[in-house]
Amino acid sequence: MFRLQCVRSVLHMVRNYCLKSQKNAVVIAAAVRTPNSLECGDEEDQLAGMVIDELVKRTSVPRDEFKKLIICTSSEIVNNDSLSSVAKALGLKSCQAHTIRNAACSVSGLEMSLECLQKDEAGWIILGDTRANIKHEEKDDILHSELLTANNLFRKARDKVKKESPSAVCPGAAAVALTTAKTAERLQLQPLAVVREFFMEQDNEHAIFRLAGSQPIQLTDVHSWELVINKELKKQLGSLVELNVNEVRTHDSRQITASHLLTHTVHALPAGSLGCVIMEASDGRCVLMVLEKIIPAPNLPESLPQLTLYTKEPCPLCDDLVQKLEQNFAGEFKLKKVFIDRKENVRYLRLFRYDIPVLFLNGQFLCMHSLNEPVLRERLNALKAIALKQKKKA
Repeated sequence: MFRLQCVRSVLHMVRNYCLKSQKNAVVIAAAVRTPNSLECGDEEDQLAGMVIDELVKRTSVPRDEFKKLIICTSSEIVNNDSLSSVAKALGLKSCQAHTIRNAACSVSGLEMSLECLQKDEAGWIILGDTRANIKHEEKDDILHSELLTANNLFRKARDKVKKESPSAVCPGAAAVALTTAKTAERLQLQPLAVVREFFMEQDNEHAIFRLAGSQPIQLTDVHSWELVINKELKKQLGSLVELNVNEVRTHDSRQITASHLLTHTVHALPAGSLGCVIMEASDGRCVLMVLEKIIPAPNLPESLPQLTLYTKEPCPLCDDLVQKLEQNFAGEFKLKKVFIDRKENVRYLRLFRYDIPVLFLNGQFLCMHSLNEPVLRERLNALKAIALKQKKKA
């Protein structure tokens, strides 16, 4: 049971966790989800396939690097066999597929993923969730960067289901790509966030007991707190405002999944800030995670952010994207073009063949198919804020 006194204990103990970066730390390399309002009927395996496919592209990692695919689902049609078929169709031939059937917040899949990475530092894991027959409204704070890119395949599948099964509703699917900092460094990747702390215990008291470290922090250092609780306990959290934390949001455990929550958290956190996620499973177990959002700055403080455009010749859509960059972001970036149809770039041809233009900012996925100007503006402003802080410290 998630009691308010335990929340107070969490806030007290989180002051002690260590912020030192470790090469064996778990990182979130990419995260994506479908809109909650998507009507998907009984096609959860296809929906999961679309999310997984884009997730892999966002990492820019060769598909044979991924070793495990773990999907938590409430659907009877998603099983190990159907998931293995999806993985093979996506070229994830080295992936072992695992399904976990769970009608509530899917903390068991998260636990399995973290345990696997602790045993095998060189691995990549895709953790995902699909849910059916749960209506969940979109919120105003949803970001474009966390949503699946609206391509023709996605729209056709959505329109087909709306026509054939207009009454079916689904919050959709979400997935995160997990690996270690050591593996990300080997592949020269820039992750979205690093997991600073992760505990899972039979109850929240045990989780709090394990949350200890060496460097104290202030409560105001944690930008946001995301609490997944049982619906009937929400009324007990009314006095959280007394704890003087920056931002606390609660989620019904029957209306959210671990992948959905992690996807939103890593995209919504400001650069360099911390977020604490506390998830209570239906069996009373408690997960506590502390995430730090990473937006990599240029190698030199005076350098401009680097945009990497994956393209080929000819590519009219790529030309349009470059023109918009020059018109609306002149002087704010330097551009590097990677031609995927050249022999030395066959890795990117396999990933982005049907998706160019694909754009990365300082090694992190930004957009594909067309320029996402709001996301680019947000990222550039964040980098400018970091550079300004560095100048003040100097």
